[in-house]
Amino acid sequence: MTLDWTQKTQTMGDTQHTVHAAACNGDSEEAVKTGLEAALEKAVSLLDSNVSDDSRYLLCEWKADEATLMIVVSDDDKTSDAADVVQCRFADMDKSVDVELVQFLIRDYLTTCTAFLGWSLLAAFHEGDRQRSRLL
Repeated sequence: MTLDWTQKTQTMGDTQHTVHAAACNGDSEEAVKTGLEAALEKAVSLLDSNVSDDSRYLLCEWKADEATLMIVVSDDDKTSDAADVVQCRFADMDKSVDVELVQFLIRDYLTTCTAFLGWSLLAAFHEGDRQRSRLL
C-alpha cells in the first residue's frame, strides 16, 4: 500500500523533528497489516539519515486511544531520538484493536526486511512508556 506522506516540523523536548505522517483508511486486519508495513517501510527508508553512533533502538510506539503508530530511532537510554519520526494513524480502526496483533505484524515485517536487518538496531515496542519497551 502506498500512503500519502506529509512532512511537518515539530519540537519534541528540546529538539526539532521532522514528522512524516500518513493516515491509513480501513479497519480490516488486512488494512491494518498493509498500513503497518507501509509505515515500517517508510521508517526503514529513513534509517540511513537517522542512525548515528549512539543509535540502539528502532522504537515502535502504539497509541491505542488514537490508533496511531509512531516509529523513531533512539539511543541506549531511549531519550535522544533521531531527527525523523514516522507517524501512521489508522483513521477507521476500532480503538480496541488487539495490541498483540500489532506487535506480531511489526515483528513479522522486521524479521524479513533485509534493509532493516543490515543495521545493528534492536526493534522494540511500547505502549507509551519507553522504559517498559519489549524487544520484538
